[in-house]
Formats: sequence, structure tokens, C-alpha cells
Amino acid sequence: MLKIVTFRDPESPILFKPAHKVEVFDKKLTKLAAEMRETLIANDGLGLAAPQVDKGIALCAIRMGQEVQFLCNPKIIYFSPEQEKMEEGCLSFPNVFLEVPRAKNVEISYQDMKGKPRKLEAEGILARTIQHEIDHLNGVSFIEKA
Repeated sequence: MLKIVTFRDPESPILFKPAHKVEVFDKKLTKLAAEMRETLIANDGLGLAAPQVDKGIALCAIRMGQEVQFLCNPKIIYFSPEQEKMEEGCLSFPNVFLEVPRAKNVEISYQDMKGKPRKLEAEGILARTIQHEIDHLNGVSFIEKA
């Protein structure tokens, strides 16, 4: 299991810097993804971005029911105009919960773990989680969005 970087840790500046594009889709990336999955599940999170485990690459793990989906280099290509405010928390900001406005629906483009281009439409809590994790990859915390 990986250590989650919190805003109080010496490594915390990584949480506020944009991540680098995933360029190599290899066993090293697969190993990191497996460790992120384990860390996400053990901490009962909905999502986890690589910068939260001190890796500066554009990779995030998203819980989709019982499965964990990995998004490499995700970009939001559509935000619905409808928004809603909900309370959010973050594994990197323990015991901090804030109301954050987010688009109700999003569409994203990303690459899978083999580098293949994909698209995904999401709504509700899944859309919120994806927006939260992509913010992490852009160096933006949920506190800044609240």
C-alpha cells in the first residue's frame, strides 16, 4: 500500500502542481496502478490521483461500483451547464469536508492502461469524483473549488 500525501506533509507541494502526461504504458505503470487500487480500497475512497501518492503523472483511479477504473491523461471535454453543490472530502485533506459546486454531467477523453484512446460519459457521484480527481491532476484542490 502507498502512503497518501496530505497537505501537512513535506511532499505536499506535489498536490498543487500539474501532473506530467503519461507517456509510457509499461509494467511500471501497471504496478503503480495496482498499488493505487489497493491504497484506494484500503482507505475507502472514491478516487485517487497519482500526485496523492507522490507520483507526478496524470493517472487516477476511480471507483465504479465494485470495480476500479484507471484513467491516463484524462481531459474533460464536456461539462453540463447544470451544477449541484455537494459536500466533498479528500484523502489528502483528512477530516476536511466542504460544499463544492460541480457539473452534474461530464464527458471525458482519456487513455486506458495500454494507451488506447477512450471516452466516458458520467453523471452524479461518478461525474463529481472524476472532476475532483482531474482537478488533482491539474494541481487544484477541492478547497480552491469550494
